[in-house]
Amino acid sequence: MRKYDETVEFRSDSTLASLLQKRRAPLTEAAMQQVLQDLTWHITGSFQVLLAAFIKDEAAGKETIGAGDIDRVDIMYASDEERYLPVFTDLNRLHTFKPQLQHREMILIADKQNLLDFLHANEKVAACVVNPGEDDLLLYRMHLQNMIRVSKER
Repeated sequence: MRKYDETVEFRSDSTLASLLQKRRAPLTEAAMQQVLQDLTWHITGSFQVLLAAFIKDEAAGKETIGAGDIDRVDIMYASDEERYLPVFTDLNRLHTFKPQLQHREMILIADKQNLLDFLHANEKVAACVVNPGEDDLLLYRMHLQNMIRVSKER
C-alpha cells in the first residue's frame, strides 16, 4: 500500500463505477450474470481502492506500507455478525463515509494483493466491502486469491 496525499495520483476508475452502477440497477437474471462477469473480469485487471488507517509509528517514514504496518482501521460490523473492512473506489465516497480523518489517520491506496494481505493478517475480518452502503461489493479472501491468480495469467 502507499500513502495517498495531494502529490499522489489516484484516478477513479470510470469502467468500474459504471459496472457497479449497473449492478445496482434492476436487471434480468441473465443481464445481472453478465454484469457480474464483466465486473469480475475488470477487477482482475488493475484495481485500486482507498482506505483510512492508522499506521504504526515505526512505519511512518516508509514509502510502502504493508499489512503488518497498519495499527488500526475502521471495521464495520454487519447483521451477520461478521467484520468487514470498508474500502472505496474514489475519494468522494471515502469522505462521505468518513468526513473527517482523525489525528495521525491517513488514506492508503491498496490493490488486490494488499487487501488479501490485510485479510490474512486480520483473521477476524471476513472480507473487504467496496463502497459500503452504496455498492456493498464483498471481496472475500477466496475472491481476491482467484482474481490475483487470473490477473497473473492475463
